Amino acid sequence: MKFRLRAITTELYRMNPLQEYGPIKNMRTFLLWAFCWAALAADTGKQLITATDLLKIRRITEVAVSPDASFAVYGVQSIHTDNSKKDDPAYSYRTHLYRIDLTRSNAEPVQLTFGERADSSIAISPDGRKLAFVRGTEEAIEGKAKTAQVWLLPLDAPGEAAQLTRLENGATQPLWRPDSRALLVTSATAISKIEGTPPFANDRPNRDWFDFDRAKPDTKIEARPDGDRRAIRNWLERNAARDNPTVITRMQFQDEQSLAREMRIIHLYSVDLVSHKAMQITKGFIGLAACSYSRDGANLVCSGRPESRQHPDRSERGTIWTLRADGSDLRPLLDQPTESFQSARYAADGKSLLVIATPTDDPMFRQSRAGRYDLAGKSIEWLGEKDGSSIQQMREASNGGVLFTTSWHGGAPLRHVTNNGITSIIAGAAGVSAFDESNGRIVYALISAANPNELHVRDKNGVTRQLTRLNSEWIAQRKIALPEERWITRPDGTRVQTWVMNPIDAQQGKKYPWVLDMHGGPSAMWGPGEFSMWHEFQMFCAWGYGVVYSNPRGSGGYGYAFQKANYKNWGGGPSGDVLAALDEAIKTNPLIDANRLFLTGGSYAGYLTAWIIGHDQRFKAAVAQRGVYDLTTFYGEGNAYRLVKNHFGGRPYEPDTRRLLEEQSPFTYASRIQTPFLIIHGSNDLRTGVTQSEMLYRALKDMGRPVEYIRYPNIGHELTRSGPPLQRMDHMLRIVEFFERYASNDAPAPLPTVQ
Repeated sequence: MKFRLRAITTELYRMNPLQEYGPIKNMRTFLLWAFCWAALAADTGKQLITATDLLKIRRITEVAVSPDASFAVYGVQSIHTDNSKKDDPAYSYRTHLYRIDLTRSNAEPVQLTFGERADSSIAISPDGRKLAFVRGTEEAIEGKAKTAQVWLLPLDAPGEAAQLTRLENGATQPLWRPDSRALLVTSATAISKIEGTPPFANDRPNRDWFDFDRAKPDTKIEARPDGDRRAIRNWLERNAARDNPTVITRMQFQDEQSLAREMRIIHLYSVDLVSHKAMQITKGFIGLAACSYSRDGANLVCSGRPESRQHPDRSERGTIWTLRADGSDLRPLLDQPTESFQSARYAADGKSLLVIATPTDDPMFRQSRAGRYDLAGKSIEWLGEKDGSSIQQMREASNGGVLFTTSWHGGAPLRHVTNNGITSIIAGAAGVSAFDESNGRIVYALISAANPNELHVRDKNGVTRQLTRLNSEWIAQRKIALPEERWITRPDGTRVQTWVMNPIDAQQGKKYPWVLDMHGGPSAMWGPGEFSMWHEFQMFCAWGYGVVYSNPRGSGGYGYAFQKANYKNWGGGPSGDVLAALDEAIKTNPLIDANRLFLTGGSYAGYLTAWIIGHDQRFKAAVAQRGVYDLTTFYGEGNAYRLVKNHFGGRPYEPDTRRLLEEQSPFTYASRIQTPFLIIHGSNDLRTGVTQSEMLYRALKDMGRPVEYIRYPNIGHELTRSGPPLQRMDHMLRIVEFFERYASNDAPAPLPTVQ
């Protein structure tokens, strides 16, 4: 726009309207001339995106529309800066709730909650008079307790939010009973605190469930190191309860940042709004969550695991359970070996359920689909199955059919499916990250390349308007790079979608360094509708780098066959796709300096970064973030270990699989790595495991290669997305600083490609 404005202004100045005609005789020309100069000045006055702009980005976490569609409540996550220590500011996340009137086009949002809060799981009562949500207790804010509880806020009169539940193990997932007089909540209980014996197998060798004395009120337990077998077991159990030591018997023994503690079962509680008393309505060892009331409030459907003798850790399938509202008559409703069910909701007709299901024959690659289950006929009608997309969020539309979001071709469209087919409600190069609908009015959070998040409304007549200015005002003062979409066709016929972003203020005739940025997953999907990379891409462009990114084979958003195209082929196929996207950009974009190319990616893309520089030496420098580099080790130390079995067809202790894992591991090719290399990992990252990064760094250091290693303390795999803001800014700047060491034209040239 800047160059176009300059050209227009130059032409108008050449006409010299002020001198030849005077400002009054040709006011139209004068105003156009003045507007162009003002626009040019405003454009040149804009600032570049900086690292601290991360602190300004606000994100909509969820949205709920009132039953009469007159207002919406939504959550906004922001980053708070504490400048009490001028030389060392502190940063923290806060999530507050807001209300906005949908009946007035000029309505301003009203903030409902304040302070050091992280409010979530919003639920408006069916009568529209109250708001339930989940919040950490006051004690949690002061660091004395960690349990979240359900709170209530009046919506029909002024008033403060008040804590509703005080359950020992916290309360989450508030669900209103249709009469608005009670809430259903969930609470997780450790299995050692549940009466009875689990029906599933105990994975502890030659031990029975609770073959020791469990603590009970007013009961003394004999626990001695020099007692009989029972007393010794009691003593050992007491030590284990203090995590000294941690006893591991489960298959899934890792959480995200620490070892998994005792298994918990989610129970349901009904909370009366008059007495505020919570009554536990489910017991035992079947955990239920994500429930839905029938229209009359008499029954519930919930998501859970199938009942089995097999330990739940070994189950990858979901079941839909039904029960009476008082907890009685619990039984499986949708329980099929061929499908994994989740997110069941009663339809408005009261005769059917809406449900999401995924075929179990190929769980890592199959697409989730929506179904309508007829309660009387006990049959499922699949909705939009031929669409090929994988359903994410879903809800019934007031005018019939089902609304759902999906990742698709770099965006997250909102679609409407009926018996007549599928139509796109919100489409294009953008992403709907949250939505709700009532009475034909849809309120949704939209992500775009030009703005990371804003709330919009679409009325019955199809007219849309923006409701918030969470990021619009500060972004208006920034120079923003926009992506250009392209498609390439690989030699095997695979079509790959890719995007190119030019550096800010790039001038024709000049050459610029370029970053090939890759996504993880491996089944993730990037595009203009993706939130997490917005700041990183803009930062690179602000620093004078262009960016190429793409969705190679194995990515989600392109159907089952494309998502499975990296099966037993994590390295060669996907790396060929991303490099082909880079090659195509070099051919068609004269701004790219092919002698100043850089490479980065996180998680699976950390793997891909290491793989590429072990096979291709064209890059000046590379940064691998949170990656997997040795697949055999990953099977043991990463909680995403199922990727090994499902993506490579076996386990590392099976000879054929072990050979394949070694062939597909970047660590196998460490001796070929010559590219200057920065390795980044979080010290508590149990998604991929820390040993991965230590092994690769030590090997390269041992060989005298140019390598540096960054370890962030007390953070897991979500370092770059939900990690501490200080670490996120540090992380981004370390990548830029590392690239800057090699970005000048006189930096060492890339080494020849290793064949």
